[in-house]
Amino acid sequence: MFLKVRKNCGIYMQSNESGKKVIAPVSSHFYINLRLVTEISSYTLKDPKDKQLIGGGTLPIPPSTRVLHFTMSSNFSSSKEKIKGEEVKRVLFEKVFYTLYFLPDNIVEFERIKSAIDQSTLNRD
Repeated sequence: MFLKVRKNCGIYMQSNESGKKVIAPVSSHFYINLRLVTEISSYTLKDPKDKQLIGGGTLPIPPSTRVLHFTMSSNFSSSKEKIKGEEVKRVLFEKVFYTLYFLPDNIVEFERIKSAIDQSTLNRD
């Protein structure tokens, strides 16, 4: 089952490639294969955060922003070398993650995606 994320000016995304401090606006539709997802978590931000935009500016993320975090399976992982000083450490599997930020004025899109996820959950409440 695929989950469609629509391009929208109120959705921002971050992943392994962008790092944990940099986000980018969702500028085109994309699909997440739910069969490759090992964990999904959703939460609401209680405190404001500042994130760096991929273009270099700063975006304040307000409280009440909804967040969906997807951790992908190891089949969808990458290998990397980390260098600290002169020591080279090879990481065999670095799990890929995607985090979607839904600003407070875009709760409708969050609810649409969350509802689709809930429909594929066996023990939903």
